[in-house]
Amino acid sequence: MYKYLSNIFEAISTLFTGMGVTWGHMMKIRKENVTLQYPEERWPRPERDIGFNMENYNVIRSRLHVDIDDCIGCLKCERVCPVQCIKINTVKVETKGEDLTDISHTGITSNGTKKALIVSRFDIDMTECCYCNLCVYPCPEECIYMTGGPNSHKQPIDYEFSQYDRNDLIYKFAKDVEDEKMSKYLPQQKQVDE
Repeated sequence: MYKYLSNIFEAISTLFTGMGVTWGHMMKIRKENVTLQYPEERWPRPERDIGFNMENYNVIRSRLHVDIDDCIGCLKCERVCPVQCIKINTVKVETKGEDLTDISHTGITSNGTKKALIVSRFDIDMTECCYCNLCVYPCPEECIYMTGGPNSHKQPIDYEFSQYDRNDLIYKFAKDVEDEKMSKYLPQQKQVDE
């Protein structure tokens, strides 16, 4: 009986001790010393001095972006990715001397390279990405890059890309290929995969 009453006394005393700590913090509350209602409210990010000129040194690790109109489907970024978060499928176009200007997936890139492949799939799974930036360097057309930093003229930095569903963090950059336009150019669905 003594042990039973001592357990009740100990439970009540620890309850009041915890409530006393909570009451003390509530009475001594400082302005802006509470939890923000994220994502409606955000703490301002402080300015960073990294010790390098931002135009020459890319330390920004944000999210990957692809200018799909400039992608030639060389698969170099997919091969160099250490975690295999980039998935690319390409389809070879058989032209037979015909003009391909009616198809937006082929043509000439902004660097003047003629495209011979259609990129039918270009997915980046940002949940697997380790932000190493290794996929950026081998790209001959410079169409894949981390947003912000030296690339802020192409696309501003984006730190707020959290999602409720994991599948929403798989970015699909390839354009839809219209079957009726492409059927006359594609050989029996030959795909150049891994």
